[in-house]
Amino acid sequence: MAFFRKDKKTQAFQKELYQLHYRRIYNTCLRIVGNPMDAEEVMQDVFLKLFDNIDNLHDEEAFSSWSRSVAVRTSIDRVRKFKLVFEQVENLSVADEEQDEEIELSVESIKQELNNLPDGYRIVVSMRLFEECEFEEIAQALQIKESTVRSQYIRGRDKLAIMLKSKIINNG
Repeated sequence: MAFFRKDKKTQAFQKELYQLHYRRIYNTCLRIVGNPMDAEEVMQDVFLKLFDNIDNLHDEEAFSSWSRSVAVRTSIDRVRKFKLVFEQVENLSVADEEQDEEIELSVESIKQELNNLPDGYRIVVSMRLFEECEFEEIAQALQIKESTVRSQYIRGRDKLAIMLKSKIINNG
């Protein structure tokens, strides 16, 4: 698919773009909003935004990061409508982030348990682990302090680890 084409606004081009990227964008939305129906709606909003602004993009390689960014922002906006709450934690050191032992599990089992986390934890953990966002980037996107992002990540990651350990014990 060439982004220098003149037919970017045609239905055929948009359908091709959708087919190539909808799974990745849907999964990004799902990890942040946590609900399949909401994720589908957000994904549709993302594609509308992408199609409206596709003429501004001239580099096919940039599409992936641009569409991810649009998906993350649109998903966060959707979650914000429900008055997302983040816990403030003071005196948290960066060293706390690296203390846990690692558990080997499939990505799918992690994603399933991730959806059981409270929204604040789920969004931060998803953005950090799956979208590979830096803490500063997450803080800017969510309009919260970087220290809050770090605490949400650590607490969410720890809660997720407990849930996964429990799953292993109960199923193992």
